[in-house]
Amino acid sequence: MLSKFLNTRTLLILLVVLVGIYFIATLTKKEDRTFQSQIVEVDTAKITKIQIIPKINGGDEISITRSGNDWNLESNGKSYKPDESSIQSILNELVNLRTERVAATDASKWTQFEVTDSTATRLKVYDGDDVMADLYLGKFSYTQSPQQNQYQRQQPKMFTHVRPNGDDKVYVVEGMIKMTIQPNLKTYRAKDLAAVDPADITKVSFNYPDMSFTVANENNHWMINGTPADSAKTARFINKFRKLTSNNFIDEVQGEDGAKPYIVTLEGNNFIPIELRAIPADSVNQFVVTSSLLPDTKFSGGKNKLFERVFVQPSEFIEEKK
Repeated sequence: MLSKFLNTRTLLILLVVLVGIYFIATLTKKEDRTFQSQIVEVDTAKITKIQIIPKINGGDEISITRSGNDWNLESNGKSYKPDESSIQSILNELVNLRTERVAATDASKWTQFEVTDSTATRLKVYDGDDVMADLYLGKFSYTQSPQQNQYQRQQPKMFTHVRPNGDDKVYVVEGMIKMTIQPNLKTYRAKDLAAVDPADITKVSFNYPDMSFTVANENNHWMINGTPADSAKTARFINKFRKLTSNNFIDEVQGEDGAKPYIVTLEGNNFIPIELRAIPADSVNQFVVTSSLLPDTKFSGGKNKLFERVFVQPSEFIEEKK
């Protein structure tokens, strides 16, 4: 009887242990699933506003708002045309914001991981008046993945330390959300002065204060004022307009009063003619350059030699004599 009682008792103990192991394994699996999930789940189609708040004394707040299919960029009481590719990058990062691990569980390491008000960039995402996400974006880091063989390049993995507002934990997420979301207005402003397939350009007119000339494609041959142009040199110039960009904005700079403009006009197929203008300005910027694609935006002509690259002389198209 005693032996039978001991066996029964042993079986009961084993049963209790097994049940305990089962529940522990179940809870662990649930924690793993929670750990692998996204910090926030955002339906990008419902986003009506993205607010970027720099760290304390780090600059002005930036708001990107959507009305229908159109986005608008605002900062410090002024509106700008946004660069929609930058906005799409933010949306992509939000969709792919998945947890890699937990870096801290309390506020003692917030400063170390740069997720405080004074060290982090804060990102708030809205659906109307409802806050869909409120995140502090902190320290950025990367690691090199192991090289499998001598022919394979090492691919770096990018990580950002993120703290959701109201959560003491600091999470490490894979991706470049910290690099994508910059507290810099220039990042989100439209920068394209021209974006045309070079094959569609058939004519470029140059009207300067002291001269005028035209480069045109006539029967598949480039001509300058009716004279054959150097095809290679002309192609190099035309290719500049595949994507002519600048982030050297000079909103407050004025051109010289009464100064005659330099004008370059692109014409062709499948696009509305684009007019680029340059007006003499101060010694730093040299010229105020504008584009009909961005009529309310002014660019520096001197920085990165924008004026020099666009407002060229006839020699740009003539073959050099040997």
